[in-house]
Amino acid sequence: MIDAFGRGFETVLSRISLIALPVFLDLFLWLGPQLSVAPLTAELGTLLEDQLQAAELPVEMYQAVQTTLERSGENLNVFGFLSTSPLGVPSMMVASGSRGTPLGSELRIPITTGGSLFILSVGLNITGLFLAAVFFGMIARDVLPVDDRWSEEQNLERLWFSWVRLLGFGASLLLAMFLLGLLIAVLSTLLSLLHPFLGGVATSLGIALWIWTLLFVAFTVHGVVMHNFALLPALRKSIRLVRWNMSAVTGLFIIVLILSWGLGFLLSMPSRESWLLLAAIVAHGFVASGVVASTFHFYQDRLRWCDEMDGMRLKEHDRSPDREHTHILEEGKSGASTKEE
Repeated sequence: MIDAFGRGFETVLSRISLIALPVFLDLFLWLGPQLSVAPLTAELGTLLEDQLQAAELPVEMYQAVQTTLERSGENLNVFGFLSTSPLGVPSMMVASGSRGTPLGSELRIPITTGGSLFILSVGLNITGLFLAAVFFGMIARDVLPVDDRWSEEQNLERLWFSWVRLLGFGASLLLAMFLLGLLIAVLSTLLSLLHPFLGGVATSLGIALWIWTLLFVAFTVHGVVMHNFALLPALRKSIRLVRWNMSAVTGLFIIVLILSWGLGFLLSMPSRESWLLLAAIVAHGFVASGVVASTFHFYQDRLRWCDEMDGMRLKEHDRSPDREHTHILEEGKSGASTKEE
């Protein structure tokens, strides 16, 4: 696990251009135009005000909801959907709000209808997954041994397959999340009728089950991008790898989470109006790319180990006494048949 992190950052140091996509994405989210949902949140606040007044609820509740909607409208930049992390290009500016730049006031493009918001969100997510295919493909190519790396022509061909498979994988995750969330909600509601504590336990167990499931499918993207596997074979290899290396995989992702959260907190300390944030963006791009490269090194090493273990088990199976006895009987029968002929 530690060796994987060391080799991951060595890969990025040997080709510093790997940090280009995270850095450029954060620069665009920081200094570029912004898609604002403030008109939609204001309209939603007006509708909620009428509903709350009709229900004769306390004024404090309406004020709290109104404040939350206003802050969401001011801080949400819909261009942030270009970062589909952890299934896409990592970004530190997605969670930093959208107000303030060293160049002065930002260019804000309002979104006035819900249909426009939906179309833009879907389109930006699809584009974000394309950027993810490019980003992961660049890293995977440098992680592989020199003799196994694909050419530039093959890279363009693999890029489209990787993008389509990432789209399918992302859609499958969303569908599974929706179905599991619906099941948990129904089960928690039914158990809450018996006792509120049981409803809370069901919700907690459902969340734990979802995290556990994500752990097993976490390396599907690596198989798709690095070895050009189809979605189902990549999923099966991910499940096998995690099942045989559970402790190492758990430790790997714990370190990834600690690095991501801790570093994100430290690098987000500079103000959006300060040019010091540029250094933080570059540092974040380097560390995030190194962490992603580390997971690819870990996957490549553990996949090789799993294949070697499979080969050893097949050899042991062929050399087992029962197998040898069966082989001798088959040879005896074959010899008897030959004599009769």
